Amino acid sequence: MKNKLSMVVFIVLIAFGCNDVLDKVPLDSISADSFWRSEADLRLAVNELYSQLSRQTDMDIQTIDYFSGGSNPVSAGSHAIPNSDNNWNNRYTAIRRIHDILENINLVPEDQGVRDRYEAEARFFRGYFYFELVKRFGDVPLVTSTLDVNSEELYGPRTNREEVVDFIISDLQFSADKLPRRSGLESSDEGRITRGSALGFLSRVALYEGTREKYHSYGNANKHLQIAMDAALELINDPDDYALFSGFAEIFEKSNENNSEVMLSKFYKEGITGVSPRGRGLVVDANMHPTKYLADAFLCTDGLPIEHSPLFQGYGTIDSEFINRDPRMEGTIWKPGSDYDGAPLTPDLSRARTGYWPKKPGDPLALVETFIYTDDIYMRFAEVLLNFAEATFELNGSITDEELNISINKLRARAGMPVLTNSFVDGANPAGVKLNMLDEIRRERRIELAGESFRYDDLMRWKMAEYELPRAILGAQFQQSSYPDLTPGVDINVDENGFIVSEAIEGRQFEDPKHYLFPLPAEEISLNENLEQNPWW
Repeated sequence: MKNKLSMVVFIVLIAFGCNDVLDKVPLDSISADSFWRSEADLRLAVNELYSQLSRQTDMDIQTIDYFSGGSNPVSAGSHAIPNSDNNWNNRYTAIRRIHDILENINLVPEDQGVRDRYEAEARFFRGYFYFELVKRFGDVPLVTSTLDVNSEELYGPRTNREEVVDFIISDLQFSADKLPRRSGLESSDEGRITRGSALGFLSRVALYEGTREKYHSYGNANKHLQIAMDAALELINDPDDYALFSGFAEIFEKSNENNSEVMLSKFYKEGITGVSPRGRGLVVDANMHPTKYLADAFLCTDGLPIEHSPLFQGYGTIDSEFINRDPRMEGTIWKPGSDYDGAPLTPDLSRARTGYWPKKPGDPLALVETFIYTDDIYMRFAEVLLNFAEATFELNGSITDEELNISINKLRARAGMPVLTNSFVDGANPAGVKLNMLDEIRRERRIELAGESFRYDDLMRWKMAEYELPRAILGAQFQQSSYPDLTPGVDINVDENGFIVSEAIEGRQFEDPKHYLFPLPAEEISLNENLEQNPWW
């Protein structure tokens, strides 16, 4: 990956300038007479798209699984219509650059197979960026070519999201068909988009849209759920390219960068890029604090939720809730009393305001190095396994033990947890209680992918945000013996049960259907009278 993306800097500097919304100004910094002459030119142009990968690394603070020192306007339902939105501007800027590539690709004097491969990479990114737009805004203008100041499409209306999603799926299916397998990559191509990357992302898109259609009552949910299940199963049945890494917490360490589980990541390297978001801000400054809601979601080692398991040790001491719990809990949240930078950890409540110190997806290297350049993982094979299990259950209303064994139970085996079976859910468990299979599939996703920017999207598509978000954000139970200099009610707020109140319920709200989509930026509405604002904004 280092080899591949070292060329990104050059394309940023010589090829593309800043462009207005929807990139209305033509790209005139590249001439077809002087560029598009070789595979090297084509590769250079496509390489730039990798640098455009972006996401809100702290997106989980838009939920109640994480907190960040102060009220988050999205989580609290207090956000308003912005004048501009980089989530709109940057995506359309990238899409225009992709169209410039696609419209010039046949000028490159290479065989069709070479051109197909780079077209497939470009179309993967087009699908990626359109998906980010659809998730956030719903219906968006579907632009399929480069535009100039006289193009009528500049002032066109929004395109129905179902048409945009079909377009995204078409791009990803083309990419999966034309891209090489990971095992077929040359060493100089390490980290490039592969057939597996396209199939994995296809499963993400189709699962998102299928479940959103199902729970928001529109579209053709089963069509998309089938696509999601099939794409994930194709990868599961082809384990030579991607497979679970041996350790859970170790996936995110610099020493294991680009391991067998990583399917898409953003490159960071000193002297070429800025520092990684998985460094000091997360590990040392604790800018994302896990909450009681996330901590309580981890099962006990008998496979039961804490409310049913006799193994749960309660909250009597600062570390008792970590005893007899899914090992992924300690991989995600730093256990109090464990070694942290050479000393037993007592979370600093002035930084980790919930009393829980974040661990994953940070790189512990940040404890000894000031500047961290660990790649940021955007997709890993664990997600594919989860996508398959969820799509299967949502499509069929059930899932077999065999289907659980090729998906969720692989994750549990790595963690050292009991397998999930239909009989266990039906009551053949140590407590003799009946569980809900869909809840357990969703729980597995929540704890496996915690801190990796999935939870907010999941609540949106499941139509659960209206129940989950308007709640007080709670942290760990306050332990006076661990904080002798702090006085509850004076130095720190606690509820009637002694749990830290990081944010009170007053002022927290979620309006249905308004808050299930973000508002379009005000400047886009003013520039284009054919753009309609999302309902209730």
